[in-house]
Parts: sequence; C-alpha cells; structure tokens
Amino acid sequence: MKLTSDALRTVVATYLAVFLASVVMAIHLPMQASSVAFVIVALIVQSFLLSSPVLVLYALYRFVQPRSDRAARVIVFVMQVLCVFTIVFMFGNYKLHDMYGFYVNFFVVNLLVTPGGVEAMGVSESTMWTLAGAVLVLGLVVFAVLRYVPFEKLYPARLGKKLLWSSVTVLLLCQAFWYAYAEYRYDRAILGAAGRIVWYIPVTARTFFEDMGVPIVRPDAAEFEVSQASGTLDYPATPDVTFAKPYNVVWLVSESLRADMLDPEIMPNTWAFAQKTQRFTQHYSGGNGTRMGMFSQFYGLYGSYWFDFLYAHRPPMLVDLMKKNNYSMMAYTSSRFSYPEFDKTVFASLTNDQLQSYTEGDGWQRDRKNVGDLLQFIGSAQQPFFAFMFFESAHANYYFPEESVIREDYLKDFNYLTVDVEENIERIRNRYINATHHLDSQLGRVFDALEQQGLLDNTIVVVTGDHGEEFMEKGRWGHNSTFSQEQIRVPMLVHIPGRAPGVTNVMTSHLDMPATILAALGTDIDLAIYSYGHDLFAPDYARDYTVISDWHGNTLVTPDLKMVFSKKSAAYDDTVTTLNDAPLDLSQTTSDYRTPLGRFTREVSRFYH
Repeated sequence: MKLTSDALRTVVATYLAVFLASVVMAIHLPMQASSVAFVIVALIVQSFLLSSPVLVLYALYRFVQPRSDRAARVIVFVMQVLCVFTIVFMFGNYKLHDMYGFYVNFFVVNLLVTPGGVEAMGVSESTMWTLAGAVLVLGLVVFAVLRYVPFEKLYPARLGKKLLWSSVTVLLLCQAFWYAYAEYRYDRAILGAAGRIVWYIPVTARTFFEDMGVPIVRPDAAEFEVSQASGTLDYPATPDVTFAKPYNVVWLVSESLRADMLDPEIMPNTWAFAQKTQRFTQHYSGGNGTRMGMFSQFYGLYGSYWFDFLYAHRPPMLVDLMKKNNYSMMAYTSSRFSYPEFDKTVFASLTNDQLQSYTEGDGWQRDRKNVGDLLQFIGSAQQPFFAFMFFESAHANYYFPEESVIREDYLKDFNYLTVDVEENIERIRNRYINATHHLDSQLGRVFDALEQQGLLDNTIVVVTGDHGEEFMEKGRWGHNSTFSQEQIRVPMLVHIPGRAPGVTNVMTSHLDMPATILAALGTDIDLAIYSYGHDLFAPDYARDYTVISDWHGNTLVTPDLKMVFSKKSAAYDDTVTTLNDAPLDLSQTTSDYRTPLGRFTREVSRFYH
C-alpha cells in the first residue's frame, strides 16, 4: 500500500512541479490579455505531456506490482529519479530562456551532443560548480519532499480515471484547435504566447479552414508566404579553372565580433589596418549564429541551405578551387571544427592535418597559441597559400588577461546560473570590450607579420566576424535569438593587393565574399551558378537587399526595413520592422519593399531542383 502511495505521490508531484514551473515561466514574460485563457489551458495540457514519462512508468508499475514487488520498487525509484530530472530540466529551461530568449530546442540538443558544443558555450568553472551543487541540493530536496509530503491526497480520485483522462483529452483538442485557428488568422497574441510555453507542439489546419470558407486576415508581412522548397541540391561541380592572379589568402574570423567594436580605442591595431585597406561600414553577416554566419561567407548562399550541405558533406566551390590550384592550406580554430560541423561543410575537403583545433585554456589563451602556429605556417608555407583562423577571445564568457583591461568596471565572475543579466549588462558588456581588446592584440600580430614579411603585396586579407552580439539593446543578450542589428552587423575589412584604401558605406553582405575573392584571384566564373553574392569591387555593385538566416528560416533586410520569415522569430517578435528594429506598418511605409521581396521569393530556391 505504501509503495502504491509513493508511486502516485511521484506522479502528482511531478505534474505539480512542471505546472507551477511553467506558470512561473509564463507570467515572467509579457503577454496580451487576449491570450491568458489560451495559456492557462495550454499549460494544463502541456504539463501532462511533459510529465508523460513518469505517467508511463506509473502505468508500468501498476502492471508489474502484482507480479513482482522487487521490480515495482525499482520502477518507483526510477520514477523518483525521473521526477528530479524533470524538475532540473524545467529549471534549466527557465534559465536558458531568461538569458537567451528560447527554450531547449534542436539547436541546444545539437550543441550538447556535438563534440565541442558545450565548450562553445564559454561556461565558467564557477557555473559548472554551481550547476553541480544545485542539482545535488535539488535532488535531495525532491527526494525528501517525495518521502514526507502526501501529494497523493491531491489526486482527484473522486473524478474517476475515465473522467480525468477525458477532461485532459478535451482540453488538448480545444487548445490545439484554438492554436490552429490563431495560426490561420495570424493572431500574434496567441502565436507569441504559445512560443513562450516549454516545448509547445503547434498544430495547423489551414486547408480545413479554407475548405470551411473561414476568411483570412493577415497583417503586415504575414500575407506573404515565403518558404524554401526542399529537394536535390543543384550546386555545380567545381570547374577546372586556373587563377590568373594566384594571391595568397589570409581569412580571419572572430566569434561574436559586432560592427561597433571596430573602434580606435577598443581595436587600435585593427583600426590602423583598416585605414590601409577597404572598410565596409554597413556589412551584414549571413546569420545570427556561427553556422549561418560562416556558411554564408564561404558559400555565398543563404544559411537555410546549411542543413542540406551538411548532409551532403559538400564543401564550397571557393575552397575547392584553391585546392585545385595547388594552394598550401591550413585552418586553425580556438574552438572545434566539429562544432559547428565545419569539418563536414566549409572545410570538408581539407585533410585532418590541415585542420588544427586547440581547445586548452580560455579563449584568449587558445588564440595566442593558434596565432603563433598560424604565423609559423605563413612564414614557411609554399606559396600560394590559404590560411584561415577562427578566434575565440570575444566569445562568452568573454575571458581576457589582465593587461587587456580597458574597462575596469567589469563583472569579475560571469556565472550563468546566478547572475542577473539585465542588472549586470553594462559590466558584462565591459567584459566583452576587454576580451575584444585582447582579440585586437592577436590580429595585430598577424598584420605586423604580413607587413614585415612583405606579403601584403601578394596576399588577400579578410577580417570579419561570424555574427554580432547583443547586450540588451533590443531586449536580449548574446546571439542566435533575433535579427536585431546588434546580432547581425559585423565589421568587414578586405585587403586586395594593389587596391587603394577606401570606405564603402552601402549595404554589403557575407554573401558577397566568394564572388569578391574569386574575382580578385582572376576567375571569370558566372557568379549566379554558385552564389547569391556579387563582387564588392565591381563598378556596378549595388545590393538592394540581403538575407540573414537562423535555424528556423530567413529574414529579408533592405536598406529601409526587415521582413522576418523565420518561424521562431516571427512568433516572438515583430515580423516587419525598421532597419533599427522598431515595429513597422507596411501600409504606412513609402519604401519600395515589393521589388526586393519579389526577387527574394523567386530566388530563394535557386539551388534546388
């Protein structure tokens, strides 16, 4: 009898913990009054779904218990462990959303299971100890509560099992229909609220509503349905092309380097180099995260193609052409090439001995070691050569040595689990500035070596970031969450031998890099067959829109506005904004958005057949 009480107690406790945690998360976030009833119903149902592993074990217990008391005890113990795990998961989800604006999703799972993913988070040692201590204490508390608090008395036994499960089923169907209707009518209050519920499963029924003749009213950009077709990649085989100007290529990319960091105080060495070369002041990454940001600058394709190229292990034409032209090639990273999976995409055609990952110590220490090795390669490599490096100094947790401090008031211990990000955001930003200042010192080592060895006369140099970094300017910290200017704008410096210094103040994009580099190397390949980009130095260069991607879709950016087609971001934020991220009513704008929108719609699936 006691064992049965323990089993039922665990079921009720798990559900209550999940429900209360979900409520706390929901009321922690702003929502419109019209969505409150939907949220309540959805939370009741979703809490049952999140508790379902424990419910399944309870059903197994009821089946096994009459046959084997020992097996029943094991099942109850596993139920209690699973209860602890579920509560820890809910706590982790809360902290994740509090810091980054999203819950555990496929991106987070990929980060956890891919080698190097956890390292890429920049988690401090204090955070890991805090996490271990919190899990231990939480586990002990939960086991104690399960032992002494009679949650089983809260089980509504008088309702009967059939009535209870019938009620849950009815509520599930009601909220699913409610959401489907909201999605059809594009009710952003409901869509946004659903996105704030942990692992909410959306249900759509557009065809049903259309057949029923229900009128559809969609505001702003929602009237446009832009999706990228799936199919077979139509990416050309690398041609046998000889470079007319086989310049060396040095490609330097920093993690999380936002555009306004290119400043004489913060990055004096890079700023000095910028005065000697071409600087692009309105440059956009191709993504708000590392995958899409790197993918777009080497392939010249929208980040939404990433998944198919990853599956195919297909490298970019740019890298393949350098290999075919007998370049000495070496790539360095202070993270890992396995996370993100650049060893299966951007550098899939390079051998293991051409890929160096150095992951010991903090990001700034790794950068120092890798720069030393990079300079040794440049000094001894047979020309022409391609040298790539990915810097980690500016990545959260924003580590730096004492001599790189230019902002004294910085957060000394950035513990992800205990810090109030919003309250400490300026001190966190000062950490970032100090880390970026150290990044600049390492870039300066490369610039000095190239100049001292006389290599700038025959070497293309690219300096940029994979994406930006936001510090609550638009309500978020970090990246990978929205398409705010702070998350998608990056510096871009391009040195081409013989080209005079200059500043370009029109919109440019990572998408343009393959076309620009191949043009500088003296090829005449038709850009349209392998890229969405253009040669930045072409006399007729003009870009009336660019495309930035995340895991869930694309965003169209014109010189005047943004149109968000990423399903995740469209649910959380405004679908149409000004360039500086203020909500915008398309009916009130004089901007010619239809021309670039039409071209984007026609071109988005160009590389599928």
